[in-house]
Amino acid sequence: MALLDFDGDYGRQYDQSIRRLIPAYDSHFELAAAALGALVPTASSALVVGPGAGEELPSLLRAMPGAHLQLVEPSEQMRGFCDAVIARVQAGSRIGWAPNDLKEVPGRFDAVICQNVLHLLPPAEQEDCLQQLCARVSPGGVLVISGFSEEPGADMELWQAIARARFHAQGMDSEMIERVMASRNAGVYSVDADRLAGQLHRAGMEPATQLLQALFNRLWFSRRPAAQ
Repeated sequence: MALLDFDGDYGRQYDQSIRRLIPAYDSHFELAAAALGALVPTASSALVVGPGAGEELPSLLRAMPGAHLQLVEPSEQMRGFCDAVIARVQAGSRIGWAPNDLKEVPGRFDAVICQNVLHLLPPAEQEDCLQQLCARVSPGGVLVISGFSEEPGADMELWQAIARARFHAQGMDSEMIERVMASRNAGVYSVDADRLAGQLHRAGMEPATQLLQALFNRLWFSRRPAAQ
């Protein structure tokens, strides 16, 4: 059984599961919205890739009050959770569904947000996804990305010991802890900072600015120069 089954048990308990797996999960959303509110407060369009259960949508709507959001989410269960959030905040006129395949999404956007998605893809697929994300950022627009990203040369035994202690403190049983740890490079893949920097450079984007690091989870933003 897949550990990260978004249309199965993991998805049904997503709001609890994701906070166990990703440290400072809510802070990622808070800081992303703050960055967007500061950098593109007059944005008219935003693309949200992998909104999950839709928890970030209200803060994005507030940060960019004039923006229409397009969502890319292949999981049917997650789409249902998002629809419930959209109905609750009465944002149906400001949020729509884009094609599930990012390559089929037309146009460019003032903001592109992709939180906790890239690390679900092997490195080669990360490259392709990053290229697609960068291509959809309008001149003067902002790309916000977060994901699991290991520090090169880090003492992984030490960091894994800290992660195990964190999971244990949250009440995760030993069997599940070992399943999570075994998912490294077999379901969860590090987003290499150099790979990100190279793709941003090739796309004509500014170097990434890191907003947050919580253990090996990081949050970055990058801007496309307005002159492009």
